[in-house]
Amino acid sequence: MCFSLCLSVVTGNCLPIHPNIRNDPHYCKTTRPMLLGLLVLSLAFQGTVIAATDCEECKTIVDLLQFEWGEKKTEECVMEIAVFICENFHIEDNDVCNFIISDFSDEFMYVVSKVVLTPHQLCGFIMKNNCGDFVDPLAEIWNMTIPGNQPAYVPKNVVPTGNPTLRALHLTDLHVDMFYTPGLEAQCETPQCCRPQDMNVEIVENGAVKQAAGPWGTVGSCDTPYWLLTNMLEHIASSAGPIDYVMVSGDLVSHTVWAYTPETHSFMVKNLSDTIRSYFPTTPVYFAVGNHEGVPVDNIAPHFTPKKYHMDWLYKTMSNAWQGWIPADQEKTLEYNGCYMKKIYDGLRLISLNNVYGDRINFWLYINQTDPDGTLQWLINQLQDAENVGDKVHIVAHIPGSDGEALEGYALNYYKIINRFTNTVVGQFFGHTHSEKFYMMYENPDDYKSTPNNVVYSAPSVTPYSDFFPAYRIYTIDGVYKGSTYQVIDYEEWFFNLTSNNANPKNVVWEQLYKSANAEYGLKGQTPDEYNQMIERMKTDTTLFNKYYENHYRRSQYDGLHPCDTQDCRNGYLCDARQFHQTNKLCTDLEGQGKIQKPDAKKKKYSARFVTEKSKRRGKEECKI
Repeated sequence: MCFSLCLSVVTGNCLPIHPNIRNDPHYCKTTRPMLLGLLVLSLAFQGTVIAATDCEECKTIVDLLQFEWGEKKTEECVMEIAVFICENFHIEDNDVCNFIISDFSDEFMYVVSKVVLTPHQLCGFIMKNNCGDFVDPLAEIWNMTIPGNQPAYVPKNVVPTGNPTLRALHLTDLHVDMFYTPGLEAQCETPQCCRPQDMNVEIVENGAVKQAAGPWGTVGSCDTPYWLLTNMLEHIASSAGPIDYVMVSGDLVSHTVWAYTPETHSFMVKNLSDTIRSYFPTTPVYFAVGNHEGVPVDNIAPHFTPKKYHMDWLYKTMSNAWQGWIPADQEKTLEYNGCYMKKIYDGLRLISLNNVYGDRINFWLYINQTDPDGTLQWLINQLQDAENVGDKVHIVAHIPGSDGEALEGYALNYYKIINRFTNTVVGQFFGHTHSEKFYMMYENPDDYKSTPNNVVYSAPSVTPYSDFFPAYRIYTIDGVYKGSTYQVIDYEEWFFNLTSNNANPKNVVWEQLYKSANAEYGLKGQTPDEYNQMIERMKTDTTLFNKYYENHYRRSQYDGLHPCDTQDCRNGYLCDARQFHQTNKLCTDLEGQGKIQKPDAKKKKYSARFVTEKSKRRGKEECKI
């Protein structure tokens, strides 16, 4: 839909803009504020809102927008205007349009005021073409200064047997919903179901439930009941054997993004930290920050923003909740940018990296995405210190670099840092995708034929949100002894079958998905070479691929999983395993890669029927459109 059509439809009597009247202050009085709303939408939907073809019209629109910017009424009503445009042009579902108001208005207004510079720049951004000289800030590739004097590469070989080992529990994406209610609608029209909201209760009373929320959880748009979390923790503590430490790689809170506040998040961080501590009172637990820890969702404001947007409240809450697990000398760093390092054993350091600073839906990064709050420089410094004394490092973080939410500039710099310190970094543990996955890293980030030098683990989620059965993972790691590699030797996985457990809710069981990943996939060990060869084998071995595919979801066709039975579909998953940053150069031998299903809460339909009073839409008399 072109800009001319937008303007004529919205204003009724406004014709397509012509350059001769660009500077007329009386032109289409109601149009100019709407244009500001259009800009906000361009930020909200990352330039995909309007397909404009006329560069001159775009520049005219932005000129008018800039003329109106100084008027107080425009600033007050801009979000109402944005919603009006979004709804009337069916740019998105009406609930998504309203979601802009409920959670992002303050952030948008600040970002817009910093991003709008000239018509040439803005039009290049909105139109995603050669109109103007604007460079999309989210497509920017910026470079870190990587230390030189890299030691000769030491291959990660299969770890010999017979030495001491460690066992590390990996939990991720808990997404606990304290208001999960069995029997309520699981197929509601809002992004979070199985809870009291909107018409859910009335539907139950009328006996019109399409799918009732199960007693232990529900696959789909439903998060983790608190009692499922405690049941899992009790099962692990009582029957999983000794656990040396726990990693939790982010996303503690539910997907009810319209209800996010600092108060609710602070409560959940403290509550869930205390809950885990109660089941593992003497076991250290190491958390990483997830994108759903942001308020609004995905928004972790760097310190170049005004103080009122800073995340000090979140980091301070974490610092207090994690007392005893975080070294005292790391509390200052944690309370500044959500990162920390701990020497967990002689010769092994664990780094918790807050990589929500590399989240493309973090709108603050439209202003400047270059190493926000110095997290990557801090990572370099930590890895250099470890290399200097011969220590190995494990990294816990949230968003994988190839995920659709990851900024390529951040992801590629992270990739280059790990490649520089590839002898030092021997374990990377991520989450976010909700699925069981692995990612390859190569000596050349754009060449899958170059030496594979690292494996990244993306563990399965506890939440069933989207398409998954709840699960957790336990790694066996080369243990504490002189000369230990501290590499992952193997891992096991346990899951909760919601189909069978909801059918027999009084006798629920956690089942072992597999006892050994090495045995499950025919691996000699957890090495980059072995995983790279596994990708090659899955090209033609459909039995092996189907095993990986079903484990990906912890489900089978019996539980409603759709088959992936075409080469295009299989190639999509194989390509994904090669990518830890966003490039198709790593998949040139995989023709016709199919689109992989990935859970993405931001693509769900967020409803403004649940917004707080302060963020409800203003009256029509106040913001006339």
